[in-house]
Amino acid sequence: MKIQLCISALLALVAAKPLQRRYGDLIRGKLTREQVNIGGLLVLEPWITPSIFDNTGNPAIVDEWTFGQYQDHSQAEAAINNHLETFMTQDDFQQIKNAGLTHVRIPVGYWALEVQGGEPYIMANRFAKLQQIVGWCRDLDLKVWIDLHGAPGSQNGLDNSGIRTDNVLWHTDQNNVERSYNYIQILTDEFTKPTYGGIVEAIELLNEPQASSHPEMLPTLKSFYQNGYNIVSKKTAMAIHDAFLGPEQWNGFLTSPQAENVYLDTHKYQVFSDQQLQQTDDQRRGAICAYKGQFAEHTANQHWVITGEWTLATTDCAKYLNGRGIGARYDGSYSGSSYIGSCQGKSGNGDDWSEDYKNQLRDMWNTQIDAFENGGRGYYFWTWKNEVAADWSYKRLMELGIIPQDANAYQHGICG
Repeated sequence: MKIQLCISALLALVAAKPLQRRYGDLIRGKLTREQVNIGGLLVLEPWITPSIFDNTGNPAIVDEWTFGQYQDHSQAEAAINNHLETFMTQDDFQQIKNAGLTHVRIPVGYWALEVQGGEPYIMANRFAKLQQIVGWCRDLDLKVWIDLHGAPGSQNGLDNSGIRTDNVLWHTDQNNVERSYNYIQILTDEFTKPTYGGIVEAIELLNEPQASSHPEMLPTLKSFYQNGYNIVSKKTAMAIHDAFLGPEQWNGFLTSPQAENVYLDTHKYQVFSDQQLQQTDDQRRGAICAYKGQFAEHTANQHWVITGEWTLATTDCAKYLNGRGIGARYDGSYSGSSYIGSCQGKSGNGDDWSEDYKNQLRDMWNTQIDAFENGGRGYYFWTWKNEVAADWSYKRLMELGIIPQDANAYQHGICG
């Protein structure tokens, strides 16, 4: 009789607790805290690996599209395959593990899976490299998010979508959307195979769709998310980006009990507008801390909020950050911007950074960790490594002593 009563009580408890919180309980605490992006490996970005673009000798090559369009195919393919084998090795992932990090978010463009209709993208060995990386993560017990970073037609017009363009066309052609479903299906089917040991925690449907500046995209995007959920949720958890609209705009969308195990990814940078760059340290700290309560409320009542991209940079001075051949707002070299200060000593490899600047970056670390970890379900720092921008490199920031070896070693309570 006592056994029956215990079973009945347990079943009642399970029934009363939405399935959406099941994943939350399993990843609660340390598992959600120390996470980093693998940017610039499977998707080339000029500011992460400027040498690859500079070595072409062609200033018109500004993204992956033009990288294939304006070069001999075999030459471009050889350059990409060499990059895949050398930019990040198995040792990098061992270093990530040794640093106490627990998760990696891996961006991949659709052109790693398929190219059609005369698209000049170079597939190279990207998909095989992705399979290899996920295998390394399995062996190291690093959890993985796989993120569709670029979709046909471009979802945001940025070079990180594969093509830098003013014509954001992903949502204007249903064929683009249907192709994207296919890629999500491929990624889901492959990386939920038993051979990967359940290491892939979530599939992110689309990186940074720009619905804030293209509001006509939103109905298509919501339909894509809903149908994508029907693909992914059968096998693993799913992540959706907030489309730069903020978490509150997604209240009631794909939430329990209609949908379970959905993360809401929001990206919080402090350097992509004149207003942000002109902020004092106190103003910047206040803006970041405001996210803490907002994320906590949304996580408690809607989706699990993950800050999927953020960094320590307080300027946009990193070479090619705004695009190859485009300057920085901070020093006024960006068209239409006004001079705020010199970029000297604000990016590069960090050798010439002043102690004041290093302390400013430490404050950015402590403030953002407090907000993102204690407000939502954690974070993914952007990014693990790059060639010449230490303020964006987790690896280099650790070497400089700005980021601690233990990501939990931050100053608590900055945001109250």
